[in-house]
Amino acid sequence: MTVQESPTVRVEPERRTGPVRRWVARRPLTAFAAVVFGAGWPVLSVPALTAHGLLPGGALPVEPFVLATVLLVMLPAALGVTAAVDGRPGVRALLARTLHWRFGAGWWAAAVLGLPAATLAVGLLTGRILVLDDAGAVLSGAVVSIGSALLLVNLWEETVWAGFLQTRLAQRSGPWRAALLTAVAFAGIHVPLQFGEGATGASALSGVAVLVVVGVLVRVVVGVLLTATAGSVLAVAVLHAVFNASTAEDDLVDRLLSGAPPLPLALAGTVLLTAVLALALRRRR
Repeated sequence: MTVQESPTVRVEPERRTGPVRRWVARRPLTAFAAVVFGAGWPVLSVPALTAHGLLPGGALPVEPFVLATVLLVMLPAALGVTAAVDGRPGVRALLARTLHWRFGAGWWAAAVLGLPAATLAVGLLTGRILVLDDAGAVLSGAVVSIGSALLLVNLWEETVWAGFLQTRLAQRSGPWRAALLTAVAFAGIHVPLQFGEGATGASALSGVAVLVVVGVLVRVVVGVLLTATAGSVLAVAVLHAVFNASTAEDDLVDRLLSGAPPLPLALAGTVLLTAVLALALRRRR
């Protein structure tokens, strides 16, 4: 499960200017974490602070602050560190992977349909009933919501997590450790969101623990998909958007299956999809 990416060109040390850029080039992941958590946590803390009355104006929605963190903190941090380490060619290579769509139709099917299909299969095997009332409306609504999330958030979020962080970690430490560390970072940036109205220390801790477990499972399948698609961030972003639609209540899978919340089914489906994709990749090799 080796992550592949387009070749990058490293800038020679003598062409770098300034002590900050030299430090970033020597310690890119440390610099990335410092910017993302140092600036991201304050932004993501605003909704919790307003919900608890610690900031004036009443409770504010979370979504604008999540979008601001992705577009104004995380993405610039990933691009800036890439520029310091690999120069402009490295930035161009990363952005090219964000739009890389030329890979096999089977892998496209896996990214778009694999997780809902696996989750539905697990649900049916565990006694859930398929609900086809208004299935057309459910599917069309899911296409709109998934497409919107993909363009607004997931594409740029995965440019950071998959294209930058997980790829670099895999090159340094191997794919399994990369999946674990990326999942920890993913859960870490979400910590302020666990302290909304009615939250306690225990609920926040359990929320972060769930994010780590979910993140590890997702990052493993992301690593397989990156390898299979020559490092396509677009494929991973589609998978991420579809995963959200498969786990959220009153969304795609939840409306097609009767019974309890879909998250446990989706996690089992993620494991199943990972095994199938890893086997397909191994056979292709």
